[in-house]
Amino acid sequence: MSTELLFTILYTFAFGAILATGEILHAILKVKTEYTRKFSHSAASLLSLTFPLVYSSYEYVLAMGIIFFLVLLIAEHKDLLHSINDVTRKTYGGILLPVAICGTFVISVWMNDAKLFIIPVLMLGVSDSLAGITGVAFGSRVRKIIIHKLRLNKTYLGSSVFFISSLVISIYTLHWFVGNFSTATILAAITVALSAAIVEAFSSKGLDNFTVPFTTLIILSMFNAAL
Repeated sequence: MSTELLFTILYTFAFGAILATGEILHAILKVKTEYTRKFSHSAASLLSLTFPLVYSSYEYVLAMGIIFFLVLLIAEHKDLLHSINDVTRKTYGGILLPVAICGTFVISVWMNDAKLFIIPVLMLGVSDSLAGITGVAFGSRVRKIIIHKLRLNKTYLGSSVFFISSLVISIYTLHWFVGNFSTATILAAITVALSAAIVEAFSSKGLDNFTVPFTTLIILSMFNAAL
């Protein structure tokens, strides 16, 4: 058995354990679905950050992505995994998460550039979750974003938290890869964080799990020559 296949089996059990933990938190400890969703979302995203340390190609990650996409899709249609699906609003965030993680990893391998995977997934696991938790905790007491007559289902507070955390992630991760805090690095970090925050604010029904990482990847790719 190859090392990559062994790790794929271990990752599959680990992702399954994350889903099972969410179910326990929700069913036994009565933790609200909004929080168990964010737990599973963040834990899966942060665990996947180790992929570049294990895989030199993308085939096994692609296989895992397809498997968990189908598992989550079936669970949604069969009313399973209540820790993720027990929400009143229509959301595609759960099933889009493995698509985003898998897709950004495949592209990063194609382009031989790990930061195209690390930064988008960090935003998924940290920035998006912080913004979501902030919205759940304070959403009823802070203003929603209104642009002319367009009322977004996001708050100024949540979007600010998303932007600040994304900016910190971008600056320090780019510094890790590039090795300096040059003007180009700072400009790239600000552009990435601002673009991701705008896209996140306008994305509804969990579509930010797709739009944020791929927008981030595209912007980073545009700055590659300057970094």
